[in-house]
Amino acid sequence: MLMFAMPAAAATAPSTDPANESLATAAAPPAKDAELTEPAVMELLQSYELFGTFAPDCSRPAAPTNPHVRVSREPGGMVIEAHDVGLKYSNNLYSVRAARRVAADRLELKVVFVPGTKAEEYQTMEMVVGKGTRRTMFNRVDNGPVRVQRGVAVANGSRTPLLKKCD
Repeated sequence: MLMFAMPAAAATAPSTDPANESLATAAAPPAKDAELTEPAVMELLQSYELFGTFAPDCSRPAAPTNPHVRVSREPGGMVIEAHDVGLKYSNNLYSVRAARRVAADRLELKVVFVPGTKAEEYQTMEMVVGKGTRRTMFNRVDNGPVRVQRGVAVANGSRTPLLKKCD
């Protein structure tokens, strides 16, 4: 079973809402035949030290309230992120297709949720990163609903967790 993590961003909220910027009008999803992650993605994620495992509390097991997120370089040039929320649940898998620096402490990722399945979705995510942490501030299904806005899950109104680097 693959285990990948993305760091929770800095604890402070961004100065502007990504949903009000270019992310709100996300472009059409990339062609489905694109196989590999852009080479610059690995370099950018490495520069922010985002490869490894992150969790709100690394000393506690994975659970819905303590997700363990792991970002990994896979053979063939893929970058995979897996969200482990405990033994009773399947991992949420994302393939990172593109990444860009939005600000010194902010990254935008183009990802495919559950790649290679009938349920796959192209999504745009934005996170705040820094000092061994990361936090998702924005998530939207491309040409679809916003799932996270200003660091708050739209479905239930809860704040996205600040994830700290475990390894």
